[in-house]
Amino acid sequence: MPRDTVIILGIPVDNLTLTEAVEGICALVGEYKKDGVPRQVATVNVDFIVNTLSWEQGGINHPELLDILRRADMVTADGMPVVWMSRLLGAPLKERVTGADMVPALAAEAARRGISLFFLGGRGDVGQRAADLLVQRNPGLKVAGVSSPFVYTEGEHLVDFEAEDKAIVDEINAARPDVLLIAFGNPKQELWFARNAPRLKVPVSIGIGGTFEFIIGTVSRAPLWVQKAGLEWIYRILMEPRRLWKRYAVGMVKFALHAWPAIRIYRAARQRYTSELLVAPVGGLVVLHTEEDIYTIKLPARLDALAVKELAPAVASAYKYSSHLILDFKKVGMVDSSGLGLLVRLWRQEQESDGCKLKLVSLNAHVQDFFRFNRIADMFQERTFADRDQAVSRIRQDRSTDGAPYQISFLRDGTAVVTLRGRLDALAMKNFPFDVLLPALDGRNCIMNLTALEFADSSGLVAFHRIQRHVHKQGRTSTLCAPTAAVRQLLRLTRLDSLFTITDDQSILADRNEP
Repeated sequence: MPRDTVIILGIPVDNLTLTEAVEGICALVGEYKKDGVPRQVATVNVDFIVNTLSWEQGGINHPELLDILRRADMVTADGMPVVWMSRLLGAPLKERVTGADMVPALAAEAARRGISLFFLGGRGDVGQRAADLLVQRNPGLKVAGVSSPFVYTEGEHLVDFEAEDKAIVDEINAARPDVLLIAFGNPKQELWFARNAPRLKVPVSIGIGGTFEFIIGTVSRAPLWVQKAGLEWIYRILMEPRRLWKRYAVGMVKFALHAWPAIRIYRAARQRYTSELLVAPVGGLVVLHTEEDIYTIKLPARLDALAVKELAPAVASAYKYSSHLILDFKKVGMVDSSGLGLLVRLWRQEQESDGCKLKLVSLNAHVQDFFRFNRIADMFQERTFADRDQAVSRIRQDRSTDGAPYQISFLRDGTAVVTLRGRLDALAMKNFPFDVLLPALDGRNCIMNLTALEFADSSGLVAFHRIQRHVHKQGRTSTLCAPTAAVRQLLRLTRLDSLFTITDDQSILADRNEP
């Protein structure tokens, strides 16, 4: 399904109406029947966004949640501040699409189409009550199942998540629902889906937060005119002031502090474009073939919605005929949210397949600032180069690697150095060759070298622990060496940092023998 997305502080939000979102979910159910790939839908409000952000400008608080939202198959704007920011960025979203509106609308459409729903989560019996009420309102609605388990997304229980989640996943898979409604709250529902996606046999899973309580009326919604005015958050505070005032107040302040620089930089770039870049004609796309499998596109001065439309055929050709795509930003003076949306889609396409690898070259300071304040700089950090020659050199260097998820070497004292590479997430964990790696560590101390690790999620942290546990059972030691800032932050968030010995001293990797 083609996507029209707007980047809001690093998160791609789909430009959809409620009707289009429901239709899109039904279409995703149909796609599963063709390829068997489970899809994820997220409804993102200010609370979601500020959970991903640190107070530092350009900083990231929850790298795993941000990565999950970037990779979701549909993300809707569950909050008017998200819509307002899209307008200030020059790429207005059509409307707010909340979970509380989506689930009843989806239930009505599901009853007409014979689509079944599974209700997962919610406190006490609210899931069952919500299911019963929706069936009452929509005769013929198929409820595949209802379950309200407790799940862990942090602490020592996390290292045994596969065993803990197995019964839940087995129950869901046995019920064979078309849509799984996950009501664990943010970010628990997103984290739980991400770690179990390789085992779930459900076409579409949707994180819906407290929607069950809205449906049965234990939490009331604001009058319609208040919702349309974008003031429902004020109504919620008035209804539950002790519980919500601090969360909403801090969230709004944090959101505004991070939104303003992104908006300011966009508007300044737009002003520069209209006053300077139009003095000379803006050139069109220039396509080059540096080598047989390297496709280079020299971008025009403005990477906006019009340029994205013009780019489509060239990008499609690159992904069809080449292994590498280089986007040359030398002439680019302005990028808008549509341009960011294109880059994030290309990033995601690379993540999901073994197809075309993306590189960006010759970004000026204004574009780099725009990336940083819009929270996408980290996505392209390892893909950005000063010029095309450097990018081509890296491509040639990468060709010499075998693509394995790890490389093992040994220090002269016999210590094993396991260099982990690429992404270490739930999908990688499913096929990770522990049966080959662990026997090679028998009787040895172990250093897990993380310098080449691009990303790790909670499942990746569990992989660290599995290696460590194998080594420690034999009375040997293990160390994590040079984790990225994102990995360190995730270790803190999951409260697993105390389980590991961690160092940034890469000198301990010296004096290695050849593998």
